[in-house]
Amino acid sequence: MPHQSVAVILNVNGAVLDWDALADLPEARLIRAEFARGERAGCVAATLEHECEAADLAAALRRWAACRGWSVTVAPLWGPR
Repeated sequence: MPHQSVAVILNVNGAVLDWDALADLPEARLIRAEFARGERAGCVAATLEHECEAADLAAALRRWAACRGWSVTVAPLWGPR
């Protein structure tokens, strides 16, 4: 059974954060996304489905986000115990 987590991605003067930017998420499949944008910053709360542990997903997403100038936090919603 896959895990499900929420990832909050913050963009402050980094690469554009939109649907296209989420197309190449590592280790996860996008289920849902809620965006909030301002003039210089934006964020997305993304519900993700993944096979790996939440800690492994967080590490992969942090590397992916860092090269775009973003930061990310991941919290598990549910999955195998």
